This record gives sequence, C-alpha cells and structure tokens, in this order.
Amino acid sequence: MSLSTALNNAYSGLSVMSKSAETVSNNVSNALTEGYSRQRVEYSASVVAGVGSGVVIEGIYRSQDAYATRARLSVDAEVANLGVLSNVTTRLAEILGDPGNPTALATQYQDLETALSTAINAPDSVALQQGILFAAKEITASFSRISTVTTQLRTDADAAIAKDIANLNGALKNVENLNETIRNMAISGHSVASLEDQRQTLIDNVNAIVPIRTVLNERGEIDIFTRGGAVLLNGSAAELEFTQTSAISPSMTLSSGALSGISINGKPVELGAHGGVLAGGSLAAHLDVRDRLAPLFQTQLDALAADLIMRFQTPAVDPTLGAGDAGIFTDTGGSFDTLNQVGISQRVSINIAVDPASGGQLWRIRDGLGAGSPGVSGTSEQLIRMTNALEEIVPPSPGIGITSFLSGTGFAEELTSAWAMQANLMEADHGRNQGRLTVLKVEEQNAIGVDTDQEMQFLLNIENAYSANARVISVLDDLMQKLLEI
Repeated sequence: MSLSTALNNAYSGLSVMSKSAETVSNNVSNALTEGYSRQRVEYSASVVAGVGSGVVIEGIYRSQDAYATRARLSVDAEVANLGVLSNVTTRLAEILGDPGNPTALATQYQDLETALSTAINAPDSVALQQGILFAAKEITASFSRISTVTTQLRTDADAAIAKDIANLNGALKNVENLNETIRNMAISGHSVASLEDQRQTLIDNVNAIVPIRTVLNERGEIDIFTRGGAVLLNGSAAELEFTQTSAISPSMTLSSGALSGISINGKPVELGAHGGVLAGGSLAAHLDVRDRLAPLFQTQLDALAADLIMRFQTPAVDPTLGAGDAGIFTDTGGSFDTLNQVGISQRVSINIAVDPASGGQLWRIRDGLGAGSPGVSGTSEQLIRMTNALEEIVPPSPGIGITSFLSGTGFAEELTSAWAMQANLMEADHGRNQGRLTVLKVEEQNAIGVDTDQEMQFLLNIENAYSANARVISVLDDLMQKLLEI
C-alpha cells in the first residue's frame, strides 16, 4: 500500500467518524423531541481496482420498526375514535342528570308525581296546585334544555367533521409534497431522515382522523389507503369534500339529504353505520355522533316527552277535554299528533289554561282544563286520575331501544340509567385503550427512539476510531517528512 493510499484511507475514516459524531450529537439533542427517530450512519469499505480505498458513507437512515409503528397507529386511531364517543356519551348522560339530583329529569318526574299525590289530600290548596304547576314547568324546561343541547352536539359534530376533512386534505397534500422532496433529495445523495420524520408525523395525524395503511414504493414515496380500501394518496393526494351545516334541527338527517355526506375526488363515499371506508378514527366518531348517537338520544327523549303528553291528553284522564283538545302538557300550545313526534321534546309546553302567568286558572288543575268555572273545592277525582295516569305502566314506543313496560317516572329513570351506563362503559373502554397506547408508545420508542446511554457509548467508539485515524495521519506525515529530508 502506498503512503498516499494509506493517507486517503485515514482521511476517509476521519470524514466518516466526523459525520457519525454529528449524527450522534443530533440524536442526543433530539432525545425528547416528539416524533423523532434515531438516525444512524451506514458506511462500507471502498474498493478501487481490487484495492481497499478507505470507507464511504452509504447514507444516513432513520430507525424504523414497522410492527411497533403499525401496532401503535392501530390503537392511536381507536383512542381518537373512542375519545370523541366517550366525551359525547358522557355529556348526554350529564344533561339528563344524576339520579337524586334536584335538576335531573327523573327527579323532576318524581317531584311532579309527589306534587300530584300530595294535592289529592288537600285539593283546595292553592299552594299545592302551584306546586304541581311548578313541577310541570320544570319538566318542560328540562326537555327544552336537553333537546337544545342535543341538537348543538350534532351541530358541533358537523363542524368537527368539516375540521377533520380540512386537516386531512392539508396533511395529505403535505405528504405528497414531502414524497416529491424526499425522492429528489435521495436521488441527489442527500440525507432524507429528517424529512421522513416529518412525513411520519403527518401520517400519524392522518391516521388519527382515518385509520390507514401505508405502502413504501420503489421511489421512496409513501402511498396511503384507508383500512376500508379508499385511496387517499397514490402519487397525488385525494381531495375530500364536505359541506358544513351551520345549524342542525332534530328532523335533519343524512338520508333525507338535509346533511352533507363525504366525497373523495367527487365520488360520494358510502358511510354506512360506522363510517364505511372511513371507519375508525375521529372522523367516523364525529359522523357517528351526528348521524346515530345523538339522533338515538333525541328519539328516546322525544318518545319520553310524547309519553308524558299523551298520559294526560285523553278524556279518560280529563273528562272536560274534547276531541283534539290538549292536556296539561301541549305541543307548542296545541294537542299532540303522534305523526309529528320528531322534536317534540323541544316543543313541549304547559297548557296556558292552567297558568296564571298566561291568563289561565290554577283551579283547572283540580277541576279539568275544559272547565268553565271552579268546581267543588274539596273534590280530588281529577287529581287522582292525573296521578294514576303518570303512574300507569304502559309499553314504550317501538324502535327506541327500550322494551320494558314503565310508568312515566320509570321511563325517565330508565332513560337516565341507560345513558349513565353507556357513558361508564365508553369511558372504561377509552381508558383501557389509552393504557394500551401508552404501552405501545413506549415499545415503539424503545425500538426506534434515542437511548442517550447507548449514544454515549457510540460516541466513545467514534472518538477512539477518530483518534486512531488521526494517529495514522500523524505517523504518515512524519514518514513523508523523513522521506523529503533524504
């Protein structure tokens, strides 16, 4: 080996060790950076005409563990999905109220039942009649409040869908641009590890919205597909379209065309019960809230309100009522039509005939809403019929998910209990998956993250190798000086 070859070998060693030290330094400085993967320098022996010619850098690569990342992404999407559903389910349970709480709907039913049964023993008591009116008004106010919150949750979910779509389109376009940059830089021999980190962060963001699978093609580009098979990025990014609705009413549905669906590159997506090809992730959860979860709650609430109105809207309960007359509970002042049940919980109100604030008379609670003048003050027949009507065990409306025969108060308690249980189950499921995600993140970090102790060991090895190459150059320099002196 000639001295010049030896010197070249040593210089190449210094260059490689210098780059390795730089990479280790970068790793250590980013040890706590979210989304950073450990970078490593890969090099190989250089051979020219069969003779060793030092060492060359093959490239700088980011650490990867496809299995660990895939497992983490799967649970990450599920956590995003369950997080939305858990929050909304908890909110729905909260607006019904905790059993025993004075403002809970079921408690207000109990208060009305108590007020009616108490007045039976003192039918001439104006104070007790006022207690009945107050309890009835509290129920109608709660129905209106709960229905308003429910429609707002649907409106918020629709806005969240629009936000997810915008974020998804932006992230996909950025991945497309990074794909091109990475391809061009790799061709020119530049390191693309940091750009790949950026791309992976964007992929993580996409996956939280819609669970995906990725394919690394031969050009170093990432193609993205939903787990349901929709193409999101294959060369160029897909464009998802959605039209936000500013305000949603109980009657507005996706199937009726009143609410927007989602299209990919102009082609409508079949969303199905759980998001179709977009199932999983936060986007499907927001769709579920808007199109299934909140509407189911609204349907049950409407059924409860309709049940309350119809219990008192019959001549059997109030003989002073004629055909088509409204009872003590009304549909915006009029009688209730079973064909117009959607949104009734938002419209239910007190009959003005018994409300002094609206020109009515309290004594009609005792004597009947159609009475033209006060009856015998000591009679309780009307109050007894009203109490029995509220306590009567009747079958529930079909198609609302409740099958038990219940009293009015029992119906309210059943609805409250069912949603409280649903909220607890959803919260527990979300918590379990958050625990799984924490474990998987640690496993992925252990596989591809930075271990500073290990990096320090690498740095010591680099230092030794650098010193050795520097020593070789020093010795070669001495030899060349002596040869020049001869």
